[in-house]
Amino acid sequence: MIPDRFTPVLAELAPLAARFVDAGHRLYLVGGTVRDLMVDSRPGDHDLDLTTDARPAEIKACLADWADAIWTQGERFGTIGARSGDRTYEITTFRAESYADDSRKPHVTFADDVETDLGRRDFTVNAMALELTSGDTPVLVDPHGGAVDLINKVLRTPLGPDISFSDDPLRMLRAARFIAGYELEPTEQLVAAVADMAPRLAIVSAERIRDEFDKLLTVDHPGAGLWFLYDTGLSDQFIPELSAMRLEHDPIHRHKDVLSHTIAVVENVRPPSEQPADRPPFDFRLVRLAALFHDIGKPSTRGHQDGKGTTFHHH
Repeated sequence: MIPDRFTPVLAELAPLAARFVDAGHRLYLVGGTVRDLMVDSRPGDHDLDLTTDARPAEIKACLADWADAIWTQGERFGTIGARSGDRTYEITTFRAESYADDSRKPHVTFADDVETDLGRRDFTVNAMALELTSGDTPVLVDPHGGAVDLINKVLRTPLGPDISFSDDPLRMLRAARFIAGYELEPTEQLVAAVADMAPRLAIVSAERIRDEFDKLLTVDHPGAGLWFLYDTGLSDQFIPELSAMRLEHDPIHRHKDVLSHTIAVVENVRPPSEQPADRPPFDFRLVRLAALFHDIGKPSTRGHQDGKGTTFHHH
């Protein structure tokens, strides 16, 4: 049974779904909206992602006279973008992808069933779809148990993590965000795969890594994700200064480990939702970055002074 909180978005999508039914196609809501509604969140003003058996030309035909605007920059990957009212939609043909060893850009082939498409997604909690063209009652398609994993707070991949992370190494960094943002516990297999495959992150562009790391830093409480980056060695691939801060002030005061302190300071920059109502607006991302880097110079300035112990002069 689909929870009542899905009703507004289903009502919004009903006219579009009817167009695909009339054209003999199937249409599914996928991605973060399904996941977030499963945990009682609201889609709000977010874009909506959908997938279909229709090919790009057929998608465009279904959108004609419905969308206010259509764009086709992603058409060669099977994606047609559209805007209707204040909402943006991306509708993508079922895909079955393969990747070269030295690139995270996929060679796209189209699939004929939604299960194949869901199997190529990053995590089981993102590998759920809601069919909108199944009659009066939408049907949840969840071949990899994503709903159960959400309930049990488990993070795992639809296929083996070695396959998933080999295909797209950025998913290893994305795992940190899901661990922190949704309080998920990664499986032992997932953690082992990241620790083993961390160097593969080198094929991902610096811009993509930056963007994903920013998303981690700006979840409400990023601490668990930052510890995941350190524990797996993934941070060494793009921000080795993080691991370098794992040092003690002195053998007695172990609680003064610089990395532990730094992550605590990052956590203490409370998200806007936890700020007092009368607090002036501030650049949340920038302050979080300042918290992360405020002691970044300590490892290279560490010294010892008789009578004072460990020092970090001019850090």
